[in-house]
Amino acid sequence: MKTAHRIVFAVLVLNFWIPTLFYIFAPHGAIAQFVAVGAPFGAPPYPHTEDSVFWRVLGIANVATLGFCCFLLMWNAKRWFDVLVPLAFLKGMSALGWFVAWFAEPMPQDLIAGLFDALTVATMVFFGIAGRRALERAEDPDLPAAQPAK
Repeated sequence: MKTAHRIVFAVLVLNFWIPTLFYIFAPHGAIAQFVAVGAPFGAPPYPHTEDSVFWRVLGIANVATLGFCCFLLMWNAKRWFDVLVPLAFLKGMSALGWFVAWFAEPMPQDLIAGLFDALTVATMVFFGIAGRRALERAEDPDLPAAQPAK
């Protein structure tokens, strides 16, 4: 499980840090990708300009922080386990925000983003806990080994 944990969190790091670069260097491309997600589902034209530097800075800070927290958990889930709580909270609030946006202005990409963020939170929590437990078992031979699935 240690390997699976590290792979999942490495993917999560990239999942956040690559978009951070898009938000910094190509913010209009990031918005275009978001708009494109709704196209196969018949989304109406996107009604917002999303050209505010204020929200761009906050988005960069948010997504870079998510990536940094995932990096800490990838590096050592036992030492940095307490980071999982604010990480899950931050991403959970993002999921909630997308669901609120979908109810207020039903765009399919809002619902898709909310579902994806909720799945990401579940993944973070599951593999964060599993990674910590695997490290604890590896360090303490008196702890019972994980039982194989039946």
